[in-house]
Amino acid sequence: MQSTLGVVVVCLMLTGISRAASFDFRVKHDHTFGSCEGKLSTNEEGLRYEATNGKHSQTWAYIDVQRLDVASFSRVVFKTFRSQSWKQMKRDKVFEFTLIEGKLTSEEQEFLRARLSRPMVARLVERTDQGSPILLVRHRHRLGGCEGQLTIEEDQLVYRADHSQDNRVWKLIDIETIGSPNPYHLRVTTYNETFTFDLKSSLDPHVYDSLWKKVYHFGNMTRR
Repeated sequence: MQSTLGVVVVCLMLTGISRAASFDFRVKHDHTFGSCEGKLSTNEEGLRYEATNGKHSQTWAYIDVQRLDVASFSRVVFKTFRSQSWKQMKRDKVFEFTLIEGKLTSEEQEFLRARLSRPMVARLVERTDQGSPILLVRHRHRLGGCEGQLTIEEDQLVYRADHSQDNRVWKLIDIETIGSPNPYHLRVTTYNETFTFDLKSSLDPHVYDSLWKKVYHFGNMTRR
């Protein structure tokens, strides 16, 4: 019985390792006009899209991805450093993929984050550290806003919004600055975007001081 259990555990571990090492999904690739289908896969070197018709197949090394956005459990958008043709005003090329089957997980999101050379936009929120400080907030938009909670975890700041597209998982190492002009406002600036929060209750100065020190600590690590 024990040997059988051991085999099962090993198999599960190997499955997890294999899943973490690479993954692929059937996807729809959106074009400016129309779309095509194929397989989007990742490995240690980069991303690969294999179109069913072969025409739009291509590969991207992680270092060639300028900005990657895990927009939802079923959508990935990324911008490269390569420019479009003059007909499209020489804008940087953007690729959008929608999963036809399955869904992305936070583990796969972190797999991509660990290999990209630039900070990403991460919206998949699943894990919660027990005992972490939680702030009830309103995130200001250009028009209106959304409500949610901001959780200060050991190495990341997580915003869980009432609209999933506004979720964010920021690694502290990717936060450029934070600021709190008064106990009821907090600003988080990353290399991709700035979020301004209205706090529903007064921000504990000890909580802010702890967060500031963590951000400063991880910021110093990136500059070394």
